[in-house]
Amino acid sequence: MVFTKPPLPVALLVLVGLADLVTTVALYSAGLVVELNPLMRPLLDRSPALFTVVKLATLAAVFVALQWHRPKDERFVRKAAAYGTAAYVGLWAVWVGLAALLG
Repeated sequence: MVFTKPPLPVALLVLVGLADLVTTVALYSAGLVVELNPLMRPLLDRSPALFTVVKLATLAAVFVALQWHRPKDERFVRKAAAYGTAAYVGLWAVWVGLAALLG
């Protein structure tokens, strides 16, 4: 079931994560942002490649877990992915707002 087409909420969660990854690495590499996530900041400061590998592994683990659980309870998977996406975007918006305020 992991390799079947994911439901839209799962795909959106992964796409948001990938968009965050690409924009973070690009803007960080250009010296325009710092990573505000205290768990990921040391990885990005050490190496954008290391940050990328860990971020991709995290996204892959979430995708596999959701797809694996989907045959047991697709309704739960859809809701979990939708809430996860909303939380991700909300947290990102707060962090971008804080970064803008802090300069």
